[in-house]
Amino acid sequence: MSKQFTILDRQQELAQKISPALSLLDDTDEDISSHIEQYLFSFGTSIVPIIRNEILNQSSEQSISTLKNVLNHFKEEGLNEVKDYVLSCRNRQVSPDLFTLFDLLSHFGYPESNAWIIEAHLNAMSDEVKEHMDRTDAKNEQQKINSLNSVFFDQFTYRPPTSHYYLPEHCFFHSVTEKRVGIPLALSLLYIILGNKSGIALEGIGMPLHFLVKSRDLDTYIDVYNYGLSLSKEDCLNFLIKAGIPYSDTMLAPVDSEDMLCRMLRNLYHCFKREQSVWELEQVEDLMNFFEIEH
Repeated sequence: MSKQFTILDRQQELAQKISPALSLLDDTDEDISSHIEQYLFSFGTSIVPIIRNEILNQSSEQSISTLKNVLNHFKEEGLNEVKDYVLSCRNRQVSPDLFTLFDLLSHFGYPESNAWIIEAHLNAMSDEVKEHMDRTDAKNEQQKINSLNSVFFDQFTYRPPTSHYYLPEHCFFHSVTEKRVGIPLALSLLYIILGNKSGIALEGIGMPLHFLVKSRDLDTYIDVYNYGLSLSKEDCLNFLIKAGIPYSDTMLAPVDSEDMLCRMLRNLYHCFKREQSVWELEQVEDLMNFFEIEH
């Protein structure tokens, strides 16, 4: 509770500091608007929840425009972080760390996203998985995955969306870990990270239309979107046949973190397009073009 009060106190303190600037938001003088934006930028991403609230409560178009400029500035920084991180990894000839990559991407949707909070949440879940494995004497790989499923789906209630599937919030670590709801890829990414933290070597399988997870020690595939359902290769082939997609071996091959980023950016592209979020759509499209990702 003390930590929660500290956060609330910090928000109240920030609100008081910026209140004089907020009172000038409807000033049409471009120099004043620019100064306000720069002043608000100086507080960093901790100011974002206040900015969002102000956008909802303001009636002046000038005020809303200035606030959106501030918010979009932080969001754009998030995508730049993703770009810089991927390029840095390429220069070092290493694969981007899965958690780091998608934590940075989360800054685009939620600039206030805090890696420490998400990491602590996953560490707590990992402790529960290990405890469950000890309690059930899980020795083989399938028994360990059963423990992972019990914690991920039953104890922490991660689940697919029951409505509004294409909301962008279902793609970002920040909102998915808060609401425990996500699209197949987002859930699978967290599932892989949690499994690896718990001593279960998992990898992503980029099957068309439906992302899967696989243990290197088992022949079956894990459908995280369907609460950890175990699928055989024949199940996957039948899925592809029904979808009218000719099978090739690459469809059930492991993919790396950059491949997963490409797939998530495509998902975000379609989400923002469906939501008619023009600015966000343009930003995602620019990054996709930079990385030469088809959309």
